[in-house]
Amino acid sequence: MDLRLQFPVLKRIVYLNTAGYGLVPLVSVKRVTKILRELCEKGARDSGYEEKVLEDARVEVRRLINCDPSEVFFTVSTTTGLREILGMLRLEKRDAVVSFDLEFPGVASVVKTFCSRVGCELRVIRHRGGIYDVGDIEKAVGDNTRVIVASSVQWVNGFLMPLRELREIADSVGAYLVLDVIQHAGAVKLDVKEVGADFVVAGGEKWLLSTWFGVGFVYVRRGILDELDAPPLGLHNMKEPSVKWSYYWFDPSKDCWSLLEPKKTAARLEWAGTPPLLGVVGFRESLAFLNEVGMERVHEHNIRLKELVVDSVFERGWEVVSFTEDRERWSSITTFKIPGLSMEDHFRLVNMLKEEGVIAAARGAGGLGGIRVSPHLYNTEEDLEKLFSGINRLLTSL
Repeated sequence: MDLRLQFPVLKRIVYLNTAGYGLVPLVSVKRVTKILRELCEKGARDSGYEEKVLEDARVEVRRLINCDPSEVFFTVSTTTGLREILGMLRLEKRDAVVSFDLEFPGVASVVKTFCSRVGCELRVIRHRGGIYDVGDIEKAVGDNTRVIVASSVQWVNGFLMPLRELREIADSVGAYLVLDVIQHAGAVKLDVKEVGADFVVAGGEKWLLSTWFGVGFVYVRRGILDELDAPPLGLHNMKEPSVKWSYYWFDPSKDCWSLLEPKKTAARLEWAGTPPLLGVVGFRESLAFLNEVGMERVHEHNIRLKELVVDSVFERGWEVVSFTEDRERWSSITTFKIPGLSMEDHFRLVNMLKEEGVIAAARGAGGLGGIRVSPHLYNTEEDLEKLFSGINRLLTSL
């Protein structure tokens, strides 16, 4: 199967910015279009169809990250999912939340405003050249640390955090480990059982190839569901009544204020009412596409392209931001900078590349920055050659 045929836009451009937005495969577009056409021509299906779509999508999340479908609920985006997670934790003023200074601004905003509202302490760990030292993390936590919030892959430089060590540190003080995996899931292998996180959250708009579907997922480790302060429950958070939904809506004897039995799974934490079904359909199709390709294959492909990017940067005497020889810390993202150029020059260079149909990104935070390249399964060595030849040519005009 020629994967690139699923992404027609690649006939016109070189797209190396999946860490910004991923491309959507034709198979997902066709599936959503088919459902829309059926809706237009035949009307809506019954409520049982909604449940089937959600459960099918949960199965694809299971295949992707090695969890049980019962541990998954759906959300709109990473930051929305993170806000939902924090809102369910019973934190008090004496508690502390630990996070990291290079977190995506959306994550930082949610964590900081949450801590301000609750009145709990926020401790932010500083990076060392874009890398986080395990010793610094150990020093930052204490007996009152209740939550550690981290992006498993940092958005600015692609640094893959020491996740096993984070789990051990969280366990040492009895803290929850909450991971934002939006730059991880779908890009390189992620096994939540190996990582041991309590919560994992990701929007679908990047490496999961579900841009603008408005759907992401939250994984909740089995065993902690009953510890959470769940939001008020709607009918979609309840088990199907014994008379089945089709008769329930007719039943003239029902008491509308008599609650049904809540679901025993993480699904009781998601949308209380009618879900954004078209988004879930598209999300499910994109995950199925990724899973059919296979994350082992995707991982190997993306890391091979990462190697080519790193080699090309070093061959030119340029700098890979936060470079490490430890390949366990590698993700699909590479950020590099060119000696002699200002940060503004890097920004201009990315815009000049865009005008030529080569899409990368200029990203920076915490004193770091440069040109960020994030190839995915639809990219090739030729794409990288076009990127670097384009940069070489455009440098003469800066």
